[in-house]
Amino acid sequence: MDKSLPRTMMLLVCLLWGSGSAQGARVKITGRSLEYAGDSLAFLSYSNMITFSEKEIASCVVSDSGVFECDLALEEPTLIFSHLGVYNCFMYAVPGMVYKIRLPRKRQKSLADEANQFFEETSVHLSLKVTGTTGDFAVPSNDEELNFLIHAFNDYFYPYYYKFTVNAYTERIDQKELKDAVENLQNPFKDIRSPFFSAYMDYRIGLLNHYGNQVSNHQIMEDYFLDRPVRYQNPAYMELFNEIFNDFFDRFNEKYPKRNLPVILNRDKDYAGLNEILIRDASLRNDSLRELVLLKEFFGGSYDQKNIRSSMLQLLDSLQANTTIDLHRNMARDIMLEITRLLPGYTPPDFELYDHDSTLIHLSDFHGEYIYLIFCNSFSYYCIKEYEYLKVLQQRLKGRLNILTILVDDSFQSMQDLMKNNPYPWTFLHFSNQPQVIDDYDIQTYPSYFLIGPEGKLILSPAPSPAENFEATFRQLQIQ
Repeated sequence: MDKSLPRTMMLLVCLLWGSGSAQGARVKITGRSLEYAGDSLAFLSYSNMITFSEKEIASCVVSDSGVFECDLALEEPTLIFSHLGVYNCFMYAVPGMVYKIRLPRKRQKSLADEANQFFEETSVHLSLKVTGTTGDFAVPSNDEELNFLIHAFNDYFYPYYYKFTVNAYTERIDQKELKDAVENLQNPFKDIRSPFFSAYMDYRIGLLNHYGNQVSNHQIMEDYFLDRPVRYQNPAYMELFNEIFNDFFDRFNEKYPKRNLPVILNRDKDYAGLNEILIRDASLRNDSLRELVLLKEFFGGSYDQKNIRSSMLQLLDSLQANTTIDLHRNMARDIMLEITRLLPGYTPPDFELYDHDSTLIHLSDFHGEYIYLIFCNSFSYYCIKEYEYLKVLQQRLKGRLNILTILVDDSFQSMQDLMKNNPYPWTFLHFSNQPQVIDDYDIQTYPSYFLIGPEGKLILSPAPSPAENFEATFRQLQIQ
C-alpha cells in the first residue's frame, strides 16, 4: 500500500512573510472567504510519514461574514493541510506564528470524483503571510519565512531533479554539470538560519545525488542518516528515508545470507535477535533510526508474500512494547491499525450511511448477526447480474444472513430509482455522506464482498461472490 509524499504544484504563488523558531507554541491560522461561509475547516497533519495516517489537529467554523480563526499547538515546524473539495491545501506551520491565509476558489468534489479510485486532489501550497506571533517570539525577515524558502528552493530544485533523474536512466550524467547544479541550489540559501529549511534542502540534494549521481543506498545511509537526528516531520528527510530503506530486509538478506534474516523474522519472530543482527551493520547503530527502519519494514513486509503477516504483526507488537520512544509507540499502533483494518478476525471500519428512505443506518445496527457486505453500483452489468444472485441467496438464507449493499453511484436519486424499479428485499445504502468508506475498505473493483460475523469481526475479507459458491462457504462456517 504504497503512499508517496504529495508533489507540490504551486498554483497559488505569492510572497510569504515572517516565520519563527519557537519550539512548542500555539499557531493561529486566520483568513476571510465568503465562499466558505458556514463551512467547517479542518487542518490535519500526518501522524507519521510511513503509513501517512492523517490526524486532525485543528478545526474552526467560517462565520457568515467569511471570517475564520483556527488555533493549534505544534512542537516543531510541521507540514499541515486541509482537504477543501478538489484541493489538498498545504502549508508549513511554525510554532508561535499567526498566519493569514487565502483559500482557493471553492470547488467541491462531485460524487463521480468521490467514487473514482483514480481521482487525486490537486495539491496547492497556500498563499499566506505572517501577521504576528502568539507570544514573545521573533519574526524573521520576509525572505527567511519557511513557506517562502521552500517554495523558492523548489522552483530551483525540480527542474534539476526531473532533468537528472530522467537522464540517469537513459544516458551518462555529466558529473561536473550535476556538481554545478548542487552549488546553484545551495548558493542562494547559504546564509539561511532555519534548521528545518536547511535540513529540507540537504535531503532534497541527497535525493538528487542518489538518482543523478547513482550514489548507492549504503553510501546515502552513511552520508545522510548515520549519526544524524531523525527528522520525522520533515518531508524531504522522510522521502529520502522511504526511498533508501525501501525493501531493506531483502537487500540485507542478499548481503548477509548467513545471518538467516527470514528465519528470525518469520519462524522465530525474535525481536531481540533481529536487533542483534541489524546492529552489526554500522549504518544502523543509531537506535532511533534502526527502530524507524523496522517500523517501515514491518509495515511493508506485511504485504510481501515472502513474509508471514502474523509474524510481522507479532514483531510490531514487540517493538511497541519495548521501544522507549513515544512517537515510535504511536507509529506502531498506527501501522497495526492500517495492516489489520481489513484482516479476518479484526473489527472492520465503521460507517453510518443513508438508505433509500433517508434513514441513517449504522454498521453496529446489525451487531449479533451475520452481514454480507457488498460494494456495488446501479449501472454496472456485473452488479445488476449479482443482484439477481443475491435475491436468490436472500430467500435461501433468510433469517440467518443480512445482506447489506453500499451503492457507489453519482447521485442518491439513482439508488431511489433502483429500489423503486427493483424492490430488492435487503438493505441498500448510499456512500455519499461518508465517501471515505471506499478508501476505508480499499475498494478497487465492483462488486466487492466482505463477510462480518455476529461479534462485529471480519470473517472473510474479501468474501466470495454468490456465483463463487458463497452459500456453501457460509453454511460450512456455521457448522464450524
